[in-house]
Amino acid sequence: MTESETERRGLNVDAALLAYLLPVLGPAYILLLRKDDAFSRYHAIQSLSIVAALILAPAVWILFSWIISLVPFGGVVAAYVFALVVAVYLATVVAWIVGIINALRARRSPVPFFGRILRV
Repeated sequence: MTESETERRGLNVDAALLAYLLPVLGPAYILLLRKDDAFSRYHAIQSLSIVAALILAPAVWILFSWIISLVPFGGVVAAYVFALVVAVYLATVVAWIVGIINALRARRSPVPFFGRILRV
């Protein structure tokens, strides 16, 4: 997509892409300094939902493992549950790639798995 096409549509594809390429700084920049750009703000929030999943998955697992380790063989159960954390991380990779593709194609559709967590 050329620069004239994005200007004609009124969408800032570069800022939306920045939200995915700089996972925390990009959305912060967009949400603080580009408040009037609805397209970029949408993708910033989508990117934040992916970051939230990346942070919450191991945090929940750590809390679960700490609680379950108090019972016999709890450590074994916690080790198997860690596979869910790996699955969440694989899902975030897919969501991140789809988010980048949506931003480049100037689409406003939610990323898979996590896109409906934070609604705009």
